[in-house]
Amino acid sequence: MARIDEPAGCVRTRPRGRPTRDRPDGRQGLLRAATYAFAAHGFDGADIRSITLAADVSPNLVRVHFGSKAELWEACLDAIVAAAQPTMAEVAALAADPGQPLYDRLRAVIGRVATFYAAHPDVRDFVSRHGSETPERAALLTDRLLRPAYETTRALFAAGIAAGIVRSSHPALFFALVNNAVSQPPAFPTLLNRLAPEIDLAEARARMTETVIASLLHPTHNSVRAPATPAPETGPNRCPAS
Repeated sequence: MARIDEPAGCVRTRPRGRPTRDRPDGRQGLLRAATYAFAAHGFDGADIRSITLAADVSPNLVRVHFGSKAELWEACLDAIVAAAQPTMAEVAALAADPGQPLYDRLRAVIGRVATFYAAHPDVRDFVSRHGSETPERAALLTDRLLRPAYETTRALFAAGIAAGIVRSSHPALFFALVNNAVSQPPAFPTLLNRLAPEIDLAEARARMTETVIASLLHPTHNSVRAPATPAPETGPNRCPAS
């Protein structure tokens, strides 16, 4: 609202890029906008002006926070890696849990990966674009994200192959297949609902994950935990089995 001593029709605006009490310093907004832009348009197609407009900050904040467009891209990769770390830790723990049958561990890992992609929808396109754009960025992406993620699942997937639960010739192939199958785009629930209105939007991702698990895992007789056998009754009218 204009002050009383300001000309009629004059509206004050907050300087772009200057944070207020309820507004962050712009770094996180830039990272979110840049991650989306790099995922959607690639490195060359993403321009700083569009990124800063989307983040509602001044273009000079890119230089202040990151230095250059290349360093902004690398910061986006680091942010993705940081977001993936808790999931990778959970997956590693599930994969190494001796208290669960192999099939159950494989099922749980696929479900956890699907949950990650649902929460971070830009990761799929960021990885697919920059995994092939330039050797330098592809190497950074592989070393910081893809190889560490693969290593958390490699032994589990190899065990699944050896047990006949996973029908693949190499754990890396199954790793790629799982990640591609569960990383559906943000519009997936809406598109699926248009094809099959009986599938509720809120259930679409969970049902897709169940379909992926049912399609990719093939339980064997010994791979699923058998139901516990109830203990025989004992008491005044029952004798323990001899």
